[in-house]
Amino acid sequence: KCHRGTRLDAIAEIEKWIEDSDSCPILWLNGPAGSGKSTISQTIAECCADKGKIIASFFFLRGTGERSKIENLIPTLAHQVSKQNLAARSILIDIMSNEPNPHHEKALSYQLDELLIKPIKATGIESSNNIIIIDALDEC
Repeated sequence: KCHRGTRLDAIAEIEKWIEDSDSCPILWLNGPAGSGKSTISQTIAECCADKGKIIASFFFLRGTGERSKIENLIPTLAHQVSKQNLAARSILIDIMSNEPNPHHEKALSYQLDELLIKPIKATGIESSNNIIIIDALDEC
């Protein structure tokens, strides 16, 4: 987490993006290694959790087993979304009933669409400025 009084400009810019319903739906935080991207991401995640705005997160960490594998990303996010929203849970249960292993044998883009985007759009979660945070994607 960011130390109090640090990274205020970056945090304010991200918070403004979260509140702006007309903004691009993806915010990419980039910078050199060690510049504090993960710290900012963690701070934003905690702030959004306090406000009830975060629906899922995944923080990759190289060399730590399951947290460094891309194949765990979409199923983990989908699980978190299902815990936040009962309607999304119902949609995911239907998807998994009709196709029990979409997260094992299918392309990442298919998983993203079936297990995350469709349930989110069907339930209207995306229209309420809820966010998903993915940190350190380059670590997988």
